[in-house]
Amino acid sequence: MEEKLLVKMFHKSFQQYGRDLTIDPLNEKEKKELIKEAVKQQQIDPDSEWFEIIEDIVYEYVTNQEII
Repeated sequence: MEEKLLVKMFHKSFQQYGRDLTIDPLNEKEKKELIKEAVKQQQIDPDSEWFEIIEDIVYEYVTNQEII
């Protein structure tokens, strides 16, 4: 999936947890690691939906379950 679309999906998912990435952006390292993790998870389970992968990653990030 295109990186630009993944970033947009991450923005939307973070908004559900009250974080607006346009006001409080991720640093470049965090952004790259989140995208890398999403691609890895999709490769592990190609049948999974991108939005589910993104939601799980953001939940783990927000709850400090150390994905990066």
